[in-house]
Amino acid sequence: MPVIQNQAVRTLDKIVVATDFTPESENALGYAGVFAHQFGSRLMLAHIIDLSVTSRYPNAVVGLPLDQMRHDSAENLERALFDLRTLGVRAKGKIIEAHNPAEAIVEFSEEVDADLVIVGTHNRQGLSRLILGSCSEEVIHTARCPVLTISPEAKPHPVHVAFRSVVFATDLKHDAVEKAAAALAFAKDSITNVHICHIVEDQVESFADAFNLKTGAKGALSELIPNAGYSWSDIKPSILWGNIEQEILMVAKKTKADLIVLGAHRGARRSKHFWDKIVESVIRTANCPVLTVFPCQL
Repeated sequence: MPVIQNQAVRTLDKIVVATDFTPESENALGYAGVFAHQFGSRLMLAHIIDLSVTSRYPNAVVGLPLDQMRHDSAENLERALFDLRTLGVRAKGKIIEAHNPAEAIVEFSEEVDADLVIVGTHNRQGLSRLILGSCSEEVIHTARCPVLTISPEAKPHPVHVAFRSVVFATDLKHDAVEKAAAALAFAKDSITNVHICHIVEDQVESFADAFNLKTGAKGALSELIPNAGYSWSDIKPSILWGNIEQEILMVAKKTKADLIVLGAHRGARRSKHFWDKIVESVIRTANCPVLTVFPCQL
């Protein structure tokens, strides 16, 4: 069934942005402010005081260090809210003390019934890690709404949101049709070019195997393409060959993508699914925002 028959309307009434006021999270906060202003969304800032840090340093559990963290957090949150409200954004904030920051972010997003969660990432310590010291994949795999990640390589936040070019990379599995619909519906008002691509791994034993894989992928990809084009977009399907992560980033760079859309799977923290590892790798280094979606998040 082509995606045109599964089109969904994406609203952004409530956006949660997680911030620890580092440079990485400041860019994510900037994107969140632009989104909220353009879509008329209510923006909720969530700042998590990570008690797991104080657990590693017992002297910080009571006394000045924790008190100082609370004081600094309150000041930073008030400053961020003032800046956002000056721009005309409806914004509120909450400081949460928790031992698991990612879990706290997800719980807060469910509490306010968020339509989108925005987080900044950094590429320290090997794996993609959420600001606040928790794993980004935990938020991606447990949030009940799409998650937009902003990497350190992402361009500075724009003045206006304009999805002129969107890359949707699919493994053609795990409810690909529904995820393709989300990729199209999320930014319907401003999309110009949608690049739906599937990358065939280059690790095959023979040319015949490669040919069969590519032929099968072409057939599967065609199932995602509407029989008639959208009046607001130019849909460009492609089958590529090579390293999946590198090819996704290369397509995004070549097409000057404003957004990469990837599917994610429900699962435990540090999921062993191959595609999930690709997702985690891409969100670390993409030079544009990356939206991860589940079919149930339409």
